[in-house]
Amino acid sequence: MFVSSSLSADHKDLIHDVAYDFHGRRMATCSSDQSVKIWDQGEGGEWHCSANWKTHSGSVWRVTWAHPEFGQVIATCSFDRTASVWEELVVDSSPDGSHKNWVKKACLVDSRTSVTDVQFCPKHLGLQLATCSSDGIVRIYEAPDVMNLSQWSLQFEIVCKLSCSCLSWNPSRMHSPMIAVGSDDSNPSAGGKVLIYEYYDNNRKWQKVETIMSITDPVRDVEFSPNLG
Repeated sequence: MFVSSSLSADHKDLIHDVAYDFHGRRMATCSSDQSVKIWDQGEGGEWHCSANWKTHSGSVWRVTWAHPEFGQVIATCSFDRTASVWEELVVDSSPDGSHKNWVKKACLVDSRTSVTDVQFCPKHLGLQLATCSSDGIVRIYEAPDVMNLSQWSLQFEIVCKLSCSCLSWNPSRMHSPMIAVGSDDSNPSAGGKVLIYEYYDNNRKWQKVETIMSITDPVRDVEFSPNLG
């Protein structure tokens, strides 16, 4: 049986995204108030806010967690045309206990328009980050050294020809890397609003393999099912 409970998030504007970490014991929220909050679950199941800081100079649309193998790392994206990578670090150790803080490690500034989604790739693909923007471009970044999160290289730009609102990595190990992209273009004549791209290792390119033509209304979120591909 599902039991629901409310959480007073105390954001000062609309909340746009909520994301659990890998273990489901931490949660991040982001808002039009330009901030992100980190929530930790106590032993009794209650949630308390452990961090709250301004992350961008515009509305924060999405927040996502990296796999814990890479540390306590999140990424955010915003109306301010940027995506940022943040890492929780111990900034002060004292007899009273260690003090942790979220530190901005990188700011990705390639987009000329609002960055509408950001997602880390599945762990078996390493440490990669995909963003999509309202200008219709999906960008894929990679951290060459997982111990240095301040260095990200832009690997690919995929031109979707539609305003992009959301994206999702296929988590399956059985397939080559695959990304689904959703569009919030309100024009029904623009065609299908969900595009599927696949990476081909032989020519090192991402290619569109499917357009779901039956979906013509604006798409706000898209997600591959876990494990099933």
